[in-house]
Amino acid sequence: MALTESQLKKMLGKYKYRDLTVQETINVITQYKDLKPVMDGYVFNDGSSRELMSLTGTIPVIYRGNTYNIPICLWLLDTYPFNPPICFVKPTSSMTIKTGKHVDANGKIYLPYLHEWKHPQSDLIGLIQVMIVVFGEEPPVFSRPTISASYPPYQATGPPNRGGMVVDMT
Repeated sequence: MALTESQLKKMLGKYKYRDLTVQETINVITQYKDLKPVMDGYVFNDGSSRELMSLTGTIPVIYRGNTYNIPICLWLLDTYPFNPPICFVKPTSSMTIKTGKHVDANGKIYLPYLHEWKHPQSDLIGLIQVMIVVFGEEPPVFSRPTISASYPPYQATGPPNRGGMVVDMT
């Protein structure tokens, strides 16, 4: 179910620039239908927490000719859009984070676009487009190898061999 503008405004009631945030959120969820706005507690590095909205879901990334859905989470601070979102790759249980120049072991995303964030030139659509390009060159996640127990079927061929001594009962 898509959220309406009034529902988003209610969700973002404590945001300083609510109307700007609502408009950008609508632009994103219209273009990237798998990203969904979610209110949740975000815990900062200092241990404090705040109720913030995130856009959570996947973005389509082309890597070596195939399209992959990369799971991300973009946390919007209550001072958004004047502060950049806090961005993470959110691997599924079948994925592992691939650390690199743009992603750390916790999945936090580092991009020049975020570091140089300046409203109104910077926005969520531009950020997602940069992620798609960067992740297409260096994917931030990879599939875990599936461990399949492919043992040959056990064939019972008589009583088990107990090893050891053979006792002649005659």
